[in-house]
Amino acid sequence: MLNCREMSELGSEIIEGHLGFRTRLAVLMHLRMCSRCTLYIKQLKMTSQVLQQVPFTDETVDSQAILKRLHEPDQ
Repeated sequence: MLNCREMSELGSEIIEGHLGFRTRLAVLMHLRMCSRCTLYIKQLKMTSQVLQQVPFTDETVDSQAILKRLHEPDQ
């Protein structure tokens, strides 16, 4: 069974779906028992989704605009 540290190390692979069958089962078992890791993975997914919406250019990113967008209601 995975511990919380192993879960945090697998965070990217978990949200990207790059896990083997056994590891995926171990992750699911851990998430059923650990609310902290469940919250961590949810936050990681949300962060990834927000960052995917940020246009990447050669210009600097306005972090205040990103924070403002996070607090706007979904449209």
